Amino acid sequence: MKNFKGYLFIFIGLFIILFTLMSCKNGSTSSGNCPSVKTFQKNLDTLLPGIKIEKIEKSPIHGLCEVIVKLSEVKKGLIYTDSKGKYIITGNIIDIKNKKNLTRNKLEEINKRIANHEVLSKLDSLVDMVYGNSPNVVYLITDPLCPFCYKAEKIVDQLVKEGKLKVKVILIPLEKLHPGSTKVCVSLICDKKGYSDLLAKYESSNQCNVGKEKVNKNFNYILKDLKIYAVPTFVFPDGEIKSGVLSPKYILNKFNKKENKKLSQK
Repeated sequence: MKNFKGYLFIFIGLFIILFTLMSCKNGSTSSGNCPSVKTFQKNLDTLLPGIKIEKIEKSPIHGLCEVIVKLSEVKKGLIYTDSKGKYIITGNIIDIKNKKNLTRNKLEEINKRIANHEVLSKLDSLVDMVYGNSPNVVYLITDPLCPFCYKAEKIVDQLVKEGKLKVKVILIPLEKLHPGSTKVCVSLICDKKGYSDLLAKYESSNQCNVGKEKVNKNFNYILKDLKIYAVPTFVFPDGEIKSGVLSPKYILNKFNKKENKKLSQK
């Protein structure tokens, strides 16, 4: 609740603008129409040249439009405008009654990435260690010295111990962020260590060429080909690629959906 109140104070200015846009003579609201991409792109170029608009659609707030912009090859952003495209509004829309951040939810939706069968097969060939016997299988792309990765690894460890999950680990050392992680990854691969050793940040003097080549192979495919730049990253059987420390509930819910496509994990 404390965090939620913080959101309200931070974005109170946004709500003032929203209500201003919604109000007009006799208390009626605007038509709810949105400007065309072409029209608003011209307006946006005068202020933020180089930002490409991908789509404009109605927002949950009547009279306000969502503008989806391309930030990079794999990343999208979200801003808002009025029905005439005269104003740019940035910030979060909070649903007070349901205590939901609608902007954050929309960003998660538009940035959702799905791996196809070819990518999943390639990931399977890159697996460095397997832990667990459950039919519920997830890929975990991790850096042994990343503190957020460790949190994710501990959550996965508990789910595996409860018999609810099986994890296939792909090691990615982000050396510039976590100095020494390359040596740890190579040690784990060369000495054929397992998940408990990953948690213990196992390191040895065994820096075999096979391990070094494998780490480079992982790095090149994950970062250069898939353009996954964050760890930890989970890849689920339905192809969803999601970075960050995920809750046990989120992870297990992925396997409770009947529509998830079942892939061969043996």
